[in-house]
Amino acid sequence: MPRKPQTSRATKRVTKSIRLTPAEAADLAQLVAGTAYAEAALLRQWVLTGMQHFRVAEAIRTYQDGAVELRQAAARAQLPVAVFLEELAARKVAILEDLDAFGPGVEALREAFGTMPEGSPHDTTAAGR
Repeated sequence: MPRKPQTSRATKRVTKSIRLTPAEAADLAQLVAGTAYAEAALLRQWVLTGMQHFRVAEAIRTYQDGAVELRQAAARAQLPVAVFLEELAARKVAILEDLDAFGPGVEALREAFGTMPEGSPHDTTAAGR
């Protein structure tokens, strides 16, 4: 019987190494012992999961700092915008695309604390001098 041709190629992998303390290595061994998975497979999955968590956290940080817009932050997190919005909601991060989204309440606070943009009709700092 002829051999079936192989249609998929194995993805090339790069080996990375880390150093663990003896206590960390023992903890790792204990975690792996209770599973049917190989230690290397679990370590790889944990690293990939950690990388995604880090990617999302950094994207949220840059979004909160105002360095990127919502869509750019989602792209940095390698997530669709809807999923990124769910992450923001889960972490209770405010989404302020439009400053007037809160209506007259924000304007009243600006007037009360004198933080109106210069030249605006309610600017008390520039006109009052």
